[in-house]
Amino acid sequence: MFEVLSQLLASSSSVELFVTGDSENLTVTVIPKVTDAKEAALKTPLSLTGTPAELDEGFALALATYVTARKSLADQVAQTTAILDAAKKQQAAKAVKSAPTAAQPVAVSIDDLSDEEGEGDAEPDTSSAPTVPTSSSEPKAKAEADGAFDLASLLG
Repeated sequence: MFEVLSQLLASSSSVELFVTGDSENLTVTVIPKVTDAKEAALKTPLSLTGTPAELDEGFALALATYVTARKSLADQVAQTTAILDAAKKQQAAKAVKSAPTAAQPVAVSIDDLSDEEGEGDAEPDTSSAPTVPTSSSEPKAKAEADGAFDLASLLG
């Protein structure tokens, strides 16, 4: 019986053993202590009720069966945990690959910004600007023909 209990201790940090009952029937409860929350199913206790003679005869076999089933369950939990961890890593790798790359900084000049906002050094709209009368129409006509503006004609 104690060899089987030592096998149970190999997968648990400790085991509590409770015996209750009267002179005719006893109840033996074995509760393994598990600290990992992922292994909550492994906290399921083994509880056997019978006469002292029945427990002498079958307790060791029942405990061995419980330890084997618990070990199988622990293996399943470990396999499932390994599969879930691998899936998490795979999803993280996919997320990194599909994440958009950082945008490259673009150089923008003050003029570009002011043109976009409609302010700054943009050419003024002269279509509705008032015209300045000149004393002579000849310098104005000559300036318009040359594509230049004669400043002297404005002063004179």
